[in-house]
Amino acid sequence: MLVLLLILSIIVLLNASKEQLTRSQPDLSLVNKSKMHITSNVNNNKIKPVVNATSGANWVYYNQCDSRWANQQLGWCEGYNICHYGCAISSVAMMLATKGVSVDPSSLDVFLSDNGGYVDGCDIVWAMADAYGVTSFQGIEYADESAICDGLSQDHGIIGCVNGCTHFVLLTGCQGGGVFTVNDPAFSRSTYSIDEITFEAVYH
Repeated sequence: MLVLLLILSIIVLLNASKEQLTRSQPDLSLVNKSKMHITSNVNNNKIKPVVNATSGANWVYYNQCDSRWANQQLGWCEGYNICHYGCAISSVAMMLATKGVSVDPSSLDVFLSDNGGYVDGCDIVWAMADAYGVTSFQGIEYADESAICDGLSQDHGIIGCVNGCTHFVLLTGCQGGGVFTVNDPAFSRSTYSIDEITFEAVYH
């Protein structure tokens, strides 16, 4: 009986390890080729509004200037490093890590660099995140507060372009009144208003 229990325990551990390994290794066949180079498509589909909604996810946080990857070259752009220019990939890495993928800004940058995940050297191809098997890139949206809050209530990955669209942050919740909580990979800000968001890269 003890031997049988031991064997069953080993099988469970092996299956868990296999699932984690799968989530850590991206599969390019999962990427929607029709969205490979979408950087400014507008999705105006409206979804049922839920104001004051808050995401239930425990969002992972990464700082783009973490010493582990701060000086790593971003993509193929010489003179550009993750600390100074890696807000987009840091935001995507936070989203993927929250969904169970073993990834950080450094490993995501390597994957994107090796698999055509950048255009113009170091501009992220948003759809490439789908290769990890936990997201489906919906496109670039110009959503109102209620649509964003509804998405966050469903734990959708929503990355906002802020500060005159010079910086990216991961949206994490709604405070109401047009204010969103965020994980900002560079600055010590915890909220941004709807008026400060130019567009959103949205993942289901």
